[in-house]
Amino acid sequence: MTRYSFGLFLLITGMISGCANLPKVPPTPSYALTDTQNTSLGRGIAQEAQQHSAPSGFYLLGNGLDAFATRLLMMETAEVSLDVQYYLFHDDTTAKIFTRYLLRAADRGVRVRMLLDDFGHEGQEALFSALVQHPNISIRLFNPFANRAMPYLDFLTDFSRVNRRMHNKSFIVDNQAAIIGGRNIGDTYFAADTYTNFSDLDVLGVGKFAPEVSDAFDLYWNHKLSVPVRYLGPERDATALPEARKQLATANKTERSQAYLTRLKSLDLLDDLMNGQLPLYWAESVLIYDQPDKILNATDDNSGHMAPALKALLNDVHDRAMIISPYFIPGDTGVTSFANWVSSGADVTILTNSLSANDVPAVHAGYAAYRKPLIKAGVKLWELQPTAKPFGKDKKTNTLKGLSKASLHAKTMIFDRDTVFVGSMNLDPRSVNLNTEIGALIYSEEMADFTSRVFLQELPYHAWRLDIDTSSHWWGESEDLVWLDESTSPATIVSKDSEPEASRWRRFQAWLFGYLPVESLL
Repeated sequence: MTRYSFGLFLLITGMISGCANLPKVPPTPSYALTDTQNTSLGRGIAQEAQQHSAPSGFYLLGNGLDAFATRLLMMETAEVSLDVQYYLFHDDTTAKIFTRYLLRAADRGVRVRMLLDDFGHEGQEALFSALVQHPNISIRLFNPFANRAMPYLDFLTDFSRVNRRMHNKSFIVDNQAAIIGGRNIGDTYFAADTYTNFSDLDVLGVGKFAPEVSDAFDLYWNHKLSVPVRYLGPERDATALPEARKQLATANKTERSQAYLTRLKSLDLLDDLMNGQLPLYWAESVLIYDQPDKILNATDDNSGHMAPALKALLNDVHDRAMIISPYFIPGDTGVTSFANWVSSGADVTILTNSLSANDVPAVHAGYAAYRKPLIKAGVKLWELQPTAKPFGKDKKTNTLKGLSKASLHAKTMIFDRDTVFVGSMNLDPRSVNLNTEIGALIYSEEMADFTSRVFLQELPYHAWRLDIDTSSHWWGESEDLVWLDESTSPATIVSKDSEPEASRWRRFQAWLFGYLPVESLL
């Protein structure tokens, strides 16, 4: 399931709206625990922070195995609190390991709060209802469906609300360290899926950054759309929690689970962090996020949106811009902005998914119409190849076998080699106008320079560059898209006017969606 898995049913019923009744829940607010300076994590970070004038330190998590193992290590290190917010929480290997480590932390006395969007947890209310029997665990579902038995009926009765989802991703330990970025919780985000491996990026932040992420979490946790799972899930008897423990323990003994736990034992990241040996980028930053009321407000009301802050950056003229967005629908306004950058002398590079790598053909159809205008404007447009190869110099051998396809999922922008954006927001109408998002603008020349250098060096080996081939015929001129492999010298043509490595069925889907007037929903 992805954020676009509403599918054709959503598109057909999109114009129908009404109202549905949500559970009436008495307010029970809670907030981040702030007296955490004397935790092991707090003391280690404070000692390192004294060596730097910048308020926050950042570490990029590009490798899927390490991104997951870091979360497990942080859960094992937690002494006071764990706050977890995700859009998707799959019912698979990594989610079960993640859940067991949350439970282990709660057993040590750590307060656990988990906030999930109601769309993306694959019907695991029974498990959640068992977990909240633990006195230290609270779970809430954001923007819940009123019809619990047949939730998709809400698209008929309350489309304007349930079509809009909480797409935020954050993970906070002891109010001292926080991870935000593109990853949800599931095998495909952490190099454990047998079919698709998402190329993704998170950032771990400490110092001033972590409490700022906590403030954003609290805003959503205490919002009226956040409903405790006990009001939504099935009632469970006293045996539910012990039974859940057994099931999670069994799941953690599988071969696939053990591969992760082996990686966990060999990762020194958290020890390095607390000993001041982790190479952090210390910098100024700004955390930007949508207010949760975005879900309830009119789509043309951008008050409380994070998009204006990004648009201000996108509207500025830059010398160099690199944009990575898996779901990329720039619209005419975006094309004009990029054209203005290029005409002023800027170098603009954009990476998105090819049709063969995109898990959502409808979104590719929305993007495809803008390819030729972007190329004509002078943008260097690249599309990810559907091959599972990790980006960057940190190419650790994957201990999990069976990966066969790559799909881009990172949402990152680099401007002028001094500003980096990492977050959950795609450059498409859904992220801008419908869903809620979170991200960080990090003002670090060192981070931006490193990230851009690795990106540009690796790009030809992972993606195709698109260009336009103009041919003359007796009936006139034709303009065909060509996909170029620039890992060879000279570059070779992979395909001309036909989406490379995409099946006929997938090309037909993209063609069909291209005729539907649904861009605003994508």
